[in-house]
Amino acid sequence: MSNFHEWLSQKQAFVESLLEKNLPQTSDETHLNEAIKYSVLNGGKRMRSLLILAIAEIVEVPPNAIEKIICAVEFIHAYSLVHDDMPCMDNDDLRRGKLSCHKKFSESTALLVGDSLQSIAFSLLSSPSLQIKPENQLKIIHTLSNAIGIEGMAKGQALDINNTNKKISLDELIIMHQFKTGALINSACLMAVLASNNYDKNTLDIIDTYSKSIGLIFQIKDDILDKEASQESLGKTPGKDEKDNKATFLSLLGISKSKELAAKYYEEALKTIKPFGDKAYYLSSMAELIMTRSH
Repeated sequence: MSNFHEWLSQKQAFVESLLEKNLPQTSDETHLNEAIKYSVLNGGKRMRSLLILAIAEIVEVPPNAIEKIICAVEFIHAYSLVHDDMPCMDNDDLRRGKLSCHKKFSESTALLVGDSLQSIAFSLLSSPSLQIKPENQLKIIHTLSNAIGIEGMAKGQALDINNTNKKISLDELIIMHQFKTGALINSACLMAVLASNNYDKNTLDIIDTYSKSIGLIFQIKDDILDKEASQESLGKTPGKDEKDNKATFLSLLGISKSKELAAKYYEEALKTIKPFGDKAYYLSSMAELIMTRSH
């Protein structure tokens, strides 16, 4: 794992440099650019970007395409967190150990930050500089569009709101989080494959299955950490799920069975990528990192 941790450190620094490079560079008098940078360059784990880079160890992807996909995914993720923290949604004062965007600036600015980041993301993906086949570029844009809308992240958030103060089944909970959390993780991984000019359907199917397992592990760990982690390590207010009577894996299964379910998806993820052999080293290491993360 020492090689993986070295790779991890290098790639996280690489992602931060890409994000800073692709953020708006112009100054303005509205504080919108300042709020955008505050919301993006705030010490995120960059798990989705690291998964993209791990996939790029398996399939050959043009560097420009990797750069634009990473930035698009991180900007979409940042937009979702900014909006998620707002009073009309989860109403959280903290994000990654700092004031959430609407607390640091204003609710109207936070709303516009999310809108702007979504626009910037699609501007990057539609750029002619990706150096990939036009049909692949269109598939990438289509994949991300579906992942964040009415059949993706937005639907998952709507289900989360609708299921608050309700008792739902495990199947319903899994479906909700496949949209809310899993869809963006899944699309990030699929876009990395689609950016290869010579990918095959078998590789796409393997990554599709792997990333869906990873998405559920990520959410189960989120639910566990909301209960077990401190505010200092979590970087946001712990215990909010229980306080707000949210439908979570813990509220439905308890901690022990939730950990068992995460372990089941972890084993499924590792089994899925076995056909890649040694090339899957970073993907399997990413699965372990997500499984054992403490924040």
